[in-house]
Amino acid sequence: MNPVLKILTDYPRDDLAHDEVHQALVTACLKHGVAPANLDVGSIPGMDTVTAGFKTAQLALNSNIGFGHVFHTNCAPRKNIVTAKSQGEKIVLGMTKTGVCVLMVNAGYALTPFRAAAEAGDIAFYQTSVPDAGSQFRSRDFFPDALAELAAHLAKQTPGDDVTAALKGLSYLGAPMDIDAIPTLPKGTVFYTDNFGNIKLNIHHTELRAQYDAGEILAVRINDTVCDAVVGEAGFSQGEGMLALTSGSSGWPVAGDKNFFTEIFLRGGSARERFSSAQAGDSVLMLRENDLKQVVDILRGIDRAAADRLDLHDMSEARVIKLLSRAELINDCCDTTALTQSLKDGTVAKKVSAL
Repeated sequence: MNPVLKILTDYPRDDLAHDEVHQALVTACLKHGVAPANLDVGSIPGMDTVTAGFKTAQLALNSNIGFGHVFHTNCAPRKNIVTAKSQGEKIVLGMTKTGVCVLMVNAGYALTPFRAAAEAGDIAFYQTSVPDAGSQFRSRDFFPDALAELAAHLAKQTPGDDVTAALKGLSYLGAPMDIDAIPTLPKGTVFYTDNFGNIKLNIHHTELRAQYDAGEILAVRINDTVCDAVVGEAGFSQGEGMLALTSGSSGWPVAGDKNFFTEIFLRGGSARERFSSAQAGDSVLMLRENDLKQVVDILRGIDRAAADRLDLHDMSEARVIKLLSRAELINDCCDTTALTQSLKDGTVAKKVSAL
């Protein structure tokens, strides 16, 4: 069995670092007797651990190759680490129930997209003893050998019912990783923006549709930008030029159930241009456009002291939506159940004023 290797790194293709890492990987593969022809290198935006995790999960958890498909993701900002030994974030090893392996730098939110799959038992993560110090350029000096050793080890194994047993004997394999150590992101966070400007969120479209009917108009906030978008089904179910919230092309199975993530989609254009500041990791909030208008009218009548304290004299829609989230009238990105009730019983001003 010849393992198939996929590398995801945040070094630009025209950068010397990319060439040095690729050369080191080919060298390590030849050293360990692994065919380097099966090695493919992909890209991640610099220092973007959210995108790193999303791309790895989308590829690894949807792999039809299974055992022998090995991913190595290297995006290591080394934030908040001060050391004379060039120490960085540790490498962890994951294996899915189908035998796909992911060897990843445990930095930032790189493991976050895998959390639900780990909780369902679809993937198990392990600590490793791959060196995390001793070189400023670990992705050239340490990581290639670890990847090639893993590939060579897998090539000699015959997977049984418990594919993780095939990892036994790997020299750097450590203890199982605590699932609670995998960080989470708020529901509705931007996972990734693709080349067409479609903004992929970490909320399943079935969850959004459970809150809103197709055709409803929602006010969508990312940072200081608010745009109206229509709730739809699939991407091309809406007309050209219409900003929509649709079921996108990305998603992976968890416990055998595959759901697709919501995308902010602009047919014939780029949703990214509407939300020009949107970046992976940004939080998204949304509510019915008509509800937002009602709230704005209500807050215009708020008492002077509360308006001064909340700085509501310049009442932008983005500020109002953020206040509704802080007041827990919008939850989990798009759940406005509390807001609907508060509009009915006339308590919106009171709850916002209490902030």
